[in-house]
Amino acid sequence: MKKILIFVCVVILLILTLTFGNVEEEIIDEVNIVMAIGFDKVDEGKIKGTAVIPVFKGDKSISDESFTQESVLAKEIMNVLQKKSADPLVTGALKVVLYGEDLAEKGITEYVDSLQRDASIGAKVYLGVVRDEAGKLLEQHLGNRGTGLYLSRIIEHNTKRRDVPESDLHTFLFRHYADGMDPYLPILKLIGDKAMIDGLAFFKDNKMVAELKETEMFFFKAMVENFSEGSYTLFLKDSDEYASIRRIESSRLIKVTEVSGEPKVNISIFYKGVLSEFSGIQTTEPIIKKIVNQLEETIEQKSEKMLKNFQNENIDPVGIGYMAKTGDRKFDTKKWEEDYQNIEINVKAKVVLTETGIIE
Repeated sequence: MKKILIFVCVVILLILTLTFGNVEEEIIDEVNIVMAIGFDKVDEGKIKGTAVIPVFKGDKSISDESFTQESVLAKEIMNVLQKKSADPLVTGALKVVLYGEDLAEKGITEYVDSLQRDASIGAKVYLGVVRDEAGKLLEQHLGNRGTGLYLSRIIEHNTKRRDVPESDLHTFLFRHYADGMDPYLPILKLIGDKAMIDGLAFFKDNKMVAELKETEMFFFKAMVENFSEGSYTLFLKDSDEYASIRRIESSRLIKVTEVSGEPKVNISIFYKGVLSEFSGIQTTEPIIKKIVNQLEETIEQKSEKMLKNFQNENIDPVGIGYMAKTGDRKFDTKKWEEDYQNIEINVKAKVVLTETGIIE
């Protein structure tokens, strides 16, 4: 009797598995999986939304199909895009959301908030600003795994191994709503049939108000994150020689004193790297010392100049105000905002280099 009962249970489980397995497969086959969305400003107060889905072909290659529509509300974009799709558009696998430069300068908070309210969209979705229009970039067929995945991997790679600081949905919203810091997003640009990181966009009160060149991002990331990847090429003074330095470890300490009086800020940056290439004949101890001293000086000068520009623009992407607030229970937000542009900020760099991996 027990054996019969077990047999019946196994048969029922098999039937349920096969039944629901087929249902799930049919559901997947009957939806369009949105991998990337772009928003652009158009005339008459409208915005244009562009959604990209991968199309899997019989030969296992992947192409793209894009849907474009206009609306006056961000939350309505997906609804109007649905009208152009033969199957439901779903955003559960969304990888990246892009904003055209004109829209970013007008303000993007409401469009970012609409993502947050969609329970199917994860907090780790990458965000970015596009030179010209986001829609034009998304309508290109980029990479061999679909445009959406290609763009998300560019941002992911440059975040984990290069000079782009974290720029996902969660990070942007946290920096936007927190006191004492402002958000930023990477800027992407289309070059031929490739996309590339072209800088960093800074936001204040919802709008893009300034940007940083791609060549300066190395110094910015060292002030906002502890990281372990990246590289920098240093051209030595009074010579034609250059040194390529691969980043192993970087950390920073922001110390704010006299917050309630006349605030002073000291930022310490520790950098440990490998001298991976040197164009000279050999790397003697004096040469290593020269490289270290010049790199420390370059980090300090570039960082202090950058911070002064931030003060002039009245933006705080480094989050100095946030650090001041967390270290002082009597922190006065209004006073800090009044003082910020005139606060003295000093940067001190400490560099340690090894000769491992040198290629002459």
